Amino acid sequence: MIRPQPSPRRPLAVAAAALAGLATAFAFTAPASATNTSPSPMASPTATASPSTPTQPAPNCVKAADARYTHTFDGPKGEASITLTNGPLCEGEEQELALVSYVTPSAKFTVPQYVLGKSVKKFAGVAAGELGLATLDFRVEVPNCYTQVDFVFGSTIIDPLTDTSDRYGDRKVGSPSGIGARSTGPQGWYNGGSGSCSAAPEVIAQSDCEGTVELTLVNRTGNAAATFTITGSGGFTETVTVPMRKIETRKLNPEQAQKITVTAKGMKDFTGGWEKPEDCQQPEVGAPDASYESTCDEMIFRISNPEDGATITSTFTPSKGEAKTLTVEPGRTGSVSFKASKGLTVTVTGDLDSGGPLAWEQPKDCDAGGAGGGEPGEGLPVTGAAAGGIAAGALALLAAGAALFVVARRRRIRFTA
Repeated sequence: MIRPQPSPRRPLAVAAAALAGLATAFAFTAPASATNTSPSPMASPTATASPSTPTQPAPNCVKAADARYTHTFDGPKGEASITLTNGPLCEGEEQELALVSYVTPSAKFTVPQYVLGKSVKKFAGVAAGELGLATLDFRVEVPNCYTQVDFVFGSTIIDPLTDTSDRYGDRKVGSPSGIGARSTGPQGWYNGGSGSCSAAPEVIAQSDCEGTVELTLVNRTGNAAATFTITGSGGFTETVTVPMRKIETRKLNPEQAQKITVTAKGMKDFTGGWEKPEDCQQPEVGAPDASYESTCDEMIFRISNPEDGATITSTFTPSKGEAKTLTVEPGRTGSVSFKASKGLTVTVTGDLDSGGPLAWEQPKDCDAGGAGGGEPGEGLPVTGAAAGGIAAGALALLAAGAALFVVARRRRIRFTA
């Protein structure tokens, strides 16, 4: 029996049908986006799929308002620290912080409170690629009596804390809200201590040569503020509060400084007043220019007082007639005169002293009738060398009187303090 050879068409048809089925199945199972046969220029092939969302890179810097911190705080020791956790701050940004300790009247919050110690530091912004401080450390002195210690954002320190002063509020680090909530950690404030705080007031008085007294009010060794009450002459009074370990000064003018009393709790009352210092210098006083001349008719005295001189008052007493008194102010010139007569003498006393009588001498060129009331037949006036000697002696006496005046006036106008 002869069998026909198998035809190749049947296997080929079966294979074609199988391929068509596979293509149909692939088309139905592919995602909808697969229908878009145009390739996307943004697509980036990945070898494997990540089971989680990719992490975004951390920013290079933050603004101060977006900064976050963690901190530590030990109030009894006066210590604190704070760390910037998402920094550094961007260039031009900054954040200041302060740790401050107070002396208080009680272990609980009570006012008034006065600052004992403070520490202020800050985080500063940095340029791209630079490193900034990540942690700030603070330390302050804590008194050995009742105290309050605050760790706050910002550099503004409230001193003193009183009934009417500001409060730190949510500026305190670790507060539940506000700027203080930007840091995680313990509360940044402490009230405690033991024992009442007390002041140690002291007064130092210093007089000057002008009559002024300067009072130095000292509270150098106490652990509380001291309140001084100053009472002076002329109804003057003032109350001054000096914080612990501080010094204040007050000046009382000559009217107020004659009698001074200063009182303060914990101090013996101070009483005193202005006292002249030993090293006060006597001011220079200009010397006057005093002279006199004899004319045919008069005997004339002149006094010229310089601008830096002292007021001069002198009395001129003639041998005949009434005395005359002359007062010359600084910067002025004054004169007195007497009618000439034979035998006339004038004695100068007061601020200027002639040291004895000064005689009128008739000039050579006077005629016989110019003797100024002289008696006839009493002879000619003395001239020549004898007259010159007498005049020179008189001038010497007047100069000596002027010198004595300067000494006397310097003593009279000497400034005291």
